[in-house]
Amino acid sequence: MTVYAGIDESGYGPVLGPFVIARTVFSLDRADPGRPPPSLWNTLKSSVCRKNKDRRGRIAVGDSKSLYTPSLGLGCLERGVLSFLNSSGKAPESLDQLLHLTAHDADSSTPEQPWYEDPLGGPALPANSSADDLAACARKLSRAASRTGVVLEDLSTAVVFEDRFNRVVETSGSKANCEWKFVAAHLQAIWERYSHHHPYVAVDSLGGRKDYRGLLATSLAWADVVPTESPDGSPCYRLSDGDRGMHVLFRVRCEEVHLPVALASMLAKYVRELFMLRFRSFWHNLAPDIRPTYGYLPDGNRFIAEIEPLIDRLGIRRETLVRCR
Repeated sequence: MTVYAGIDESGYGPVLGPFVIARTVFSLDRADPGRPPPSLWNTLKSSVCRKNKDRRGRIAVGDSKSLYTPSLGLGCLERGVLSFLNSSGKAPESLDQLLHLTAHDADSSTPEQPWYEDPLGGPALPANSSADDLAACARKLSRAASRTGVVLEDLSTAVVFEDRFNRVVETSGSKANCEWKFVAAHLQAIWERYSHHHPYVAVDSLGGRKDYRGLLATSLAWADVVPTESPDGSPCYRLSDGDRGMHVLFRVRCEEVHLPVALASMLAKYVRELFMLRFRSFWHNLAPDIRPTYGYLPDGNRFIAEIEPLIDRLGIRRETLVRCR
């Protein structure tokens, strides 16, 4: 059995809203464990594609930035994420249920900020898709997966709310180190569960970094870390500890080549934007005349300036609302 995983993030740049780092893990019964895994777009081509619009009604899996804009809405992201979840027997009916199924840790599902509270656990899911279409997609995906020996083993999200983000940045010294902390946590989780199968893990490149050996050796200190060759020269490493091992590849635009990374990108963006629905609803109820925001620069700073009187009046600590970097 080959284990094939991907890690990607959403929300690295904004000044408002959560930063989400996600992982997806697949097992492939019919792949050679000694070689890089095959393209899952090809393996599952009867049910998945790369583009939003497909005449055959297949499920689009790609970089979240190409599948989601505020004007397009969440439909395409939702169709992909929930189809994969539903095909594995999981059908969340709300954001809280989605977090129950995918949260990496307790802090990822229990925000303390009032703008993320929803006593009903909403938004209700699906938020922008047809339940009938999702069911049909899940059946199509299940048939393709069964026929090709592909199993979705795990979907997981580390949700870093603003207060946690600021604490980690202050402790670690940079936003890049904050990102690495949660990428490393996903790598450790994959190692703990799958290292006897020597998983292949693809990670979207972290900024302009070209050497990850030191980071890996520090964060996964029990393993020997040895650079290896990759087909396109991207940084690639072999981690080993006795009979356990893991290959980790870091690649620019990794979601274009590795479906697990693309699906992780979609999951991270989907969870972030569901939380931003709660965020916008909270502030709209308090200040309906203020134009809502998605949290990115420069609009996020415009929004912060306009709600400044409310921040003071409600006694909100800025470090729980506004990111330091």
